[in-house]
Amino acid sequence: MALIVTSGWAHNRLLHSQEVNQLASVRDILGRSSQVATNVGNILDSFEHRLARLETTILPLYQQTGNLQRRQLNTEKTLQELDHVIGYYNVAGQVESLVKERPSSIGVPQYLQAMDRLAETCKYFEQNKPESVEIENVTSLFEIGTDALGKEFRDELKKYQKPVPPVTTLELLEEEEINEETLSGVELVPPGVREDLRAIAAWLDKHNNTDRLTVYAKLRSDALKQSLRALRDYQRSSSMERGQGTGSLNSPGPLRGRLTKVDSTSKSRTLKISNKANRILQKAITGHVSSRRQGSPGHPSYPLHGTLTSPHELFPEVWVPTEGLEDTEVELYLNQVSALHCLAFAEYLLAQQLVPEDRVTRTFEMILKDPMDQLVTEGEGLATQARRSVSRGDYQAMLSVLAMLRHVTNIQPEYDRLLTNCQTSIRAKFAAIIHMLQETCVKALEGFVDSVKSDGERGLPKDGTVHQITSNALIFTEQLLDYTPTLAPILQRDMLLTNALSNLPRNADASLQAKALLGAYVKRVLANLCLAFVSRSETYSDATLRAIFRLNNYNYILKTLLNSELLNLVALVEPQCDKMYNDQIMEQKRLYSQSWSRVLHYLNPEDMPPSVIQAGKLRDKDRQLIKEAFAGFNKEMEEMSRVQRSYSIPDRELRESLKRDNMEYILPKYQAFYDRYVNVAFTKNTEKYIKYSPADVSNMVDKFFDVAA
Repeated sequence: MALIVTSGWAHNRLLHSQEVNQLASVRDILGRSSQVATNVGNILDSFEHRLARLETTILPLYQQTGNLQRRQLNTEKTLQELDHVIGYYNVAGQVESLVKERPSSIGVPQYLQAMDRLAETCKYFEQNKPESVEIENVTSLFEIGTDALGKEFRDELKKYQKPVPPVTTLELLEEEEINEETLSGVELVPPGVREDLRAIAAWLDKHNNTDRLTVYAKLRSDALKQSLRALRDYQRSSSMERGQGTGSLNSPGPLRGRLTKVDSTSKSRTLKISNKANRILQKAITGHVSSRRQGSPGHPSYPLHGTLTSPHELFPEVWVPTEGLEDTEVELYLNQVSALHCLAFAEYLLAQQLVPEDRVTRTFEMILKDPMDQLVTEGEGLATQARRSVSRGDYQAMLSVLAMLRHVTNIQPEYDRLLTNCQTSIRAKFAAIIHMLQETCVKALEGFVDSVKSDGERGLPKDGTVHQITSNALIFTEQLLDYTPTLAPILQRDMLLTNALSNLPRNADASLQAKALLGAYVKRVLANLCLAFVSRSETYSDATLRAIFRLNNYNYILKTLLNSELLNLVALVEPQCDKMYNDQIMEQKRLYSQSWSRVLHYLNPEDMPPSVIQAGKLRDKDRQLIKEAFAGFNKEMEEMSRVQRSYSIPDRELRESLKRDNMEYILPKYQAFYDRYVNVAFTKNTEKYIKYSPADVSNMVDKFFDVAA
């Protein structure tokens, strides 16, 4: 136990000794550290003192150096500005030789760069030294350059101010739709030139030079008019070359070589294009070229017997040669209307490339003004010619106007789309053409009705055939069928015709209404026509000829109505139309049959008992009565045959039916009379009194209405 205590004490003493040593070591370290800190503090104080002295010495020098640097920078900037300003004074001399050259000779981009330098120089002097003498030199040179650019712009446009080849225009007319793709073949200005013109146009517009827009519009307007004129000359020449004044206008002609050299288009292709274009245009004027209609008197397919009286024979005192509207001129005008739309579209696309966007519409309006005015003037001229022709009684001219109106009306939506953003005055020009043509048609339609009434009161055919006025009226009204939709807006102006639509179903479409309006007009024409020839026929002294004349005319009207669409149109407003004319025909046949009364008078001698006739016990009075009956019959029959051979019934069916009616009416009566007395000895000179057998009478009747028999 004591050993253990002794060991513990020794160990504690050892630990205490170690801790004392360690404490002494720490104190020594702290002492040295304190000395080091004191030394460092002294060093820092010394360094701070030295820095303070350095700052006092260096700061003024630093400030002087900064001032010198700023002065150097300002000097450099001043020198740069001086160089820049001096550059403005040198610009005129540097670009003068370039500016006085033609832009295309040195290249438009390079020329525009020189002009940009001049423009900047002018701006500098105007803002900073407007009193400088140099500004005059620069401004003068700038104006020279601007004029040169304007001249270059104008000259380049003039260089390509060529008419579009007529064959190319005809190809456009062949297209069903006109758009950018179809117009890609129309090169008004080559692409390379177009780039230069676009650059010049943009520069001039940037520098407020707007005169070139007027120049551009004037030159392109002239080019557009030249293209239209070239097409017109080409077609006229083609027509003259073929020797057809009213024939195809789209055939190749001698002007082809003068107007344009179309090496790439073979002759056969040109013919194909031309013929197709002609067919398209012929659709617009269908029906008005020929003045005769199939099934009309004078047409080979109509069963005529006898002749129609020509207008010259009827009215020699008023007949004048036609000097009115030519079909050729109508076709030319229709071509011009279509061609202007196509070429104007091409001009619009070109303007979009060469004219600033905000000025395209205004420039396009200036381009179109003169061609549109020209189109209106030509239309007015044709309408005036048509009115003159109508005033002379040539209503075929109205069909030409209708063809024009139909074509212009059909193409109006295309024009409306093209002129969407244009001023009302430009859009109104095309509407004015339609209004003018419509007014011409209104007056012509009214005049035609009046002419039917007045002309029907002049000369009557001596043979009782169909009156020329009847024939002309039916031919004219039937030709109106082709223009039913075109006529609808015109006929709607007449309230009496519009009232006729009340008979139509409530849900009738526009097409049916248009047909009803035309039907109402045809009904008016026929009513006036019938009143006219019925009234005038009263001047016939021969009642039989009067009936023949009316019969011919009523039959002609009915046949024409039945053989065309006219009856369907008139039936819309007058369902009993055909019955009315059939009733009139039956009435005139009845009146005609009364012509036999003088003949039948002799076939009814005073009755004698058959037993007396059979026994042959005739008194002298009886013999004389029979002689007078035969003699009177012979005389009246011969006279009737002579007169009625001179009558004319052009319609074969009517003629044969009337002969058949005559035979059925007279032959049974004469047969009975003949059989009754042929074997009676009432005279020794039988041949003198019994001249005609029933067969002879039948032959005589069969020769009625045949002047050559």
